[in-house]
Amino acid sequence: MHCPIDGGNNFKQLPYYYFWNEKRFQFVKCKQCGLVTINPKPTSDELNLLYGEDYFDHGAHGLNLHQLSYEAVRDAVPVEKRIQNFRERILKYHPDAKSIFEIGAAMGYQLHAAQQVGLKTGGLEISEAANNRAQEKFGLSLYKGDFETMDLTAEYGKWDLVYGGDVFEHFSNPDIVVEKIYNLLSPGGKAVIIVPSTFNLFSTQVASIILLITGRQMKLPDNPYHLFEYTSNTISKIFLMKFFQVQIINNIKKPSELNMKSKSISYQLKKAIHFVNFPFTKLFNRNGDRLTVVASKVSSTQA
Repeated sequence: MHCPIDGGNNFKQLPYYYFWNEKRFQFVKCKQCGLVTINPKPTSDELNLLYGEDYFDHGAHGLNLHQLSYEAVRDAVPVEKRIQNFRERILKYHPDAKSIFEIGAAMGYQLHAAQQVGLKTGGLEISEAANNRAQEKFGLSLYKGDFETMDLTAEYGKWDLVYGGDVFEHFSNPDIVVEKIYNLLSPGGKAVIIVPSTFNLFSTQVASIILLITGRQMKLPDNPYHLFEYTSNTISKIFLMKFFQVQIINNIKKPSELNMKSKSISYQLKKAIHFVNFPFTKLFNRNGDRLTVVASKVSSTQA
C-alpha cells in the first residue's frame, strides 16, 4: 500500500471503519500528506459486488430515509431544473464549451441536460444496469466499464469539458485517473470534478478527537464505496500532479438539508456543529462538505 501523492507507505490508523462482506476496511491517513484512504482496498470481485444491479436501487445507496430509488429521485426533478443545475454547477466554469465527457454518467441525466443546451456528449458508466437505462431513457451510447482500466485513447484531446460528480472518490488510483482526465481534454479544456469531503467538516474533526480520547472506533453506516476521502488540500495536491491551474471551491449544505441517517445523539451533535460550519465555509471557502475541483488544461507558461 502506498500513497498516490507522495509514494510513501507510512500511514496511521483513524477511528473509523467499514464492515462489509464479512470484512473490515479500516480508515488510515498518510502521515506525510494527510490523504485518507481505507485498508485494505476492495478486490476486483468485491467491486463487482458493490456496483451490482442494486447499486442504484436507493437514492443514497440504502441510506436515504425516504428509500426512493436513484431514478425516482432524478425523475422528480423537471427537465428545466436539471438544465439550470447543469448551467450553475458545471457549465459556468467553461461557458464556451461545445462538448462534455462524463465519468460515471449513471443513467445519463446530466448528459441529457447538456444536450438540451447544445453540447456534444460522451461518457462512461461502470454499472451495466445504469448504462442500459441511459440508452433507454435518453438514447445515450456510453462506454461500459471501469474508467481506470478502459482504453480511451480514441477520445484523447477531444473534449472541452470532462465532468465527474461523486465518482472520483471511488477510484483506486486517483493519480492515474487525473492523468486520463487531462488526456481527454482539448487544449484549454477544463475538468470539473465534484467530491464529497466528510473529513473536511468540523463535526468529523470533533468526532475524531472524541473517539481518539475515548479509544473507541466508529463503524460507518455504508459499504466501502469511497476508497479515498479528500480535503481541499489533498485533492488539490493530486490534481496539481498533472494540471498547472487548479481551483478548489468549498460547497456546504444548509443544516436543514442534512441527510440525518438516524436520530442518534451523534447525528444531533453533527447537525448542531453544522450551524457553525455553514457560515464559516460561506465566508472563507474552507471546510465544506463537498468540493468542486476546476482544473484547466493549460501549459506551464500560461498558468
